[in-house]
Amino acid sequence: MSIKFLLTVYICSAIGGDCYTNPDYPKVFNDHHDCIRAGLSDSYEIIYAEGNFTKEDINNNQLYPKFTCIPHEDEGKIVTRLTVKN
Repeated sequence: MSIKFLLTVYICSAIGGDCYTNPDYPKVFNDHHDCIRAGLSDSYEIIYAEGNFTKEDINNNQLYPKFTCIPHEDEGKIVTRLTVKN
């Protein structure tokens, strides 16, 4: 068995206290380093680069990204959208 890390990125509102994610998560990584790196990159992409939110949206709702990299024992059952297990 090995340890995998499950990345989930959330977009949160400081006003409402709610956090949301999308169906692309969790994503699976082989180590903590790669998970953290992807979390930082994905957070930026979601809140700024992809055009999901305007500056007004971010300011009015006090939006901020957060992410988790949760360790999980892989017993050969973790499957990503890119991997097909037979």
